[in-house]
Amino acid sequence: MLETLKISDFQPLVNQTLTIRFASEISHPAELIKVTPWGSASDKFRQPFTLELETDLTRQYYLQGSFVLVHPTAGELPLFMVPIGPGAKGMRYEIVIS
Repeated sequence: MLETLKISDFQPLVNQTLTIRFASEISHPAELIKVTPWGSASDKFRQPFTLELETDLTRQYYLQGSFVLVHPTAGELPLFMVPIGPGAKGMRYEIVIS
């Protein structure tokens, strides 16, 4: 499933709340605040892009690692996430899909 993800799978979800599962018993809501294309697509590869999500975590955060993003149609997506600093509501995380 991960190899078929496209930027268009996420663009309609900007400003919507998704769920990040940091562990089997630990999930947090996260607003998809930005979808950014970079580079370009080729015949062999999709266009790379980044996702920026903001959680409600204000006093703690999770270090970079593989966590599960729950997508409304694609289901559970294990993706590598990196904390990039606090936003207005809580810690922000970035995901690079290339």
